[in-house]
Amino acid sequence: MLSNKMSKYVKHILCIISLAFVSNINAVEISPDNIDFKKKLTVGGGLSFNNTFYAGSDSLIKRDPYVYTLCGSINFNYLGVDLPFSFALSNTSKEYTQPFNRFQIAPKYKWVRLYLGSASMTFSPYTLAGHDFNGVGVELTPKNWYIGAMYGRFQKAIEYDPMVENIDEVAYKRMGYSAKVGWNGSGTSVNATFFHAKDEVSSLEYAVPDEADLHPKENTAVSGFVRQSFFKDFFVQAEYAFSLYNSEIRTSDGAPAVGSTFLDKLFDRKGNDRFVDAINASAGYAGKIWGLSLCYERIAPYYQTLGGYYFTDDKEDYTLAPYVKFLNGKLNLNGKLGFEFNNLNNLKSNDNKRVVGSLSSSFSDGKHWTSSLSYSNFSNYTKYKKTAYPYYVDQLDTLNYYQVNQAWTGLVAYSWGDTLRTQSVSASGNFNYGNQKAGNTSFSKQTIVGGSLNFSQVFVPSRISWGSFFSANKADASSVESLYWGPGVNAGWSDKSGSFSVTGQIAYNVNNLNGQLYSSLLNSGINANYSLSQVDAKYGKHMVTASLGLTNWLKSEAKTKNDFEFLATLNYSVNF
Repeated sequence: MLSNKMSKYVKHILCIISLAFVSNINAVEISPDNIDFKKKLTVGGGLSFNNTFYAGSDSLIKRDPYVYTLCGSINFNYLGVDLPFSFALSNTSKEYTQPFNRFQIAPKYKWVRLYLGSASMTFSPYTLAGHDFNGVGVELTPKNWYIGAMYGRFQKAIEYDPMVENIDEVAYKRMGYSAKVGWNGSGTSVNATFFHAKDEVSSLEYAVPDEADLHPKENTAVSGFVRQSFFKDFFVQAEYAFSLYNSEIRTSDGAPAVGSTFLDKLFDRKGNDRFVDAINASAGYAGKIWGLSLCYERIAPYYQTLGGYYFTDDKEDYTLAPYVKFLNGKLNLNGKLGFEFNNLNNLKSNDNKRVVGSLSSSFSDGKHWTSSLSYSNFSNYTKYKKTAYPYYVDQLDTLNYYQVNQAWTGLVAYSWGDTLRTQSVSASGNFNYGNQKAGNTSFSKQTIVGGSLNFSQVFVPSRISWGSFFSANKADASSVESLYWGPGVNAGWSDKSGSFSVTGQIAYNVNNLNGQLYSSLLNSGINANYSLSQVDAKYGKHMVTASLGLTNWLKSEAKTKNDFEFLATLNYSVNF
């Protein structure tokens, strides 16, 4: 805590500002295990004031010459319970947040946890998958059991207002509930999840324009999961889920069920209910020396639930992932090979087949040498299906379209030294290749090759460091060849207490286009940090940072009006 008058003023200012601007919240957790009735009210937080200055010779670059941002946070702790507030002010935008517009209380006692207010829970990626709701939830975890349930509002009703043109925000009120029961024992895990949500048509009082394309929805989703381990390192697991999704419930009331199956009668399936399912299964061996896993996932076209925000559908994946370790874990090899297919219902005009493969290795002797090498391949194959109609002839014959992307990356580093001086040298490189092919014709080839060399040295007693580097990147795409290269140096120093440090660097870069000089520039910068808390703790944790950056275009064919750009920042922060 701060003991000087300045620190007290900062606290008072933060309290006034935070209580004056109220609009949002962080979750507040109250647990009997955390409550301490002997604790008095304490206040902590921080304040930062950032300033950015910009100047440039190119009048086409529209950037504010001066931008400031004032940010602060304050936390009240009473009886061990935290109540956090925060705010942000700027000359370009304003945002204020505090904990009671979005409120959550989550008391916990032993194996019982209760959620009240705004919360989110995840039971399965195919049912309730982290969607925010306002309501109540509970989690019970006695011994090996898990029992969870929730009920609340997933979406609030928003009326159409032509005065503010909110046609994209109009929504029905959506209520829902979900439950999950599971058991996790030694080597065995099983659980089942149920989810249901429905829009309330009567939640909107006024008519909604047709261009809003708003439809009330209803959804029921069920999933089951099981995992079994055996012989210590072998495992098998699977999850199956299905979803009954209705995208327009106003036209389905009273419609007859499709068929007379058990599911139709159990869930009162309507005529336009869409039944879709998903399955995810894997099996493998995970040992200390090596391992291998085989994964399979199939998500039916149009799979969706109202318990999640985003879903990837219409795909079938097969993945093989091995790994092996050598030299007592110093050398590691990992691989992955996958195949993905779409158009599972054969209704699309295009078939996509993807092949994804990767291989990586890493080595470290724990003393001097470090290296890594990785390779990845992404191949995409699309087949166009010719369509014929009585009065229309498709001029495009069956088309096979290929897309291949390959990437190599590598790094080798060696370090050595003693108590007076340490050094390190490293080299890295990358290679990227992309190609698209339709029939027998290749187009849009892209090749990118890059690399860098680095050397650094630290003089331990004087705390002076310096380094040099050289980097180059060459790209060849669409008959345009560019080469970007250049050297650079950097240096730094810090005082004995560590409260003050300064670093600087300068780099020269050249850009050649199709073998001709296109531009050259000089980048220079300096950074300084000063921490008052390292000098004397009674002044609190104050820090001042500053940076200066200057870019000079020595010769440029592309930016004839731009000769320089200057950017400076000055930041002050305090934490108590």
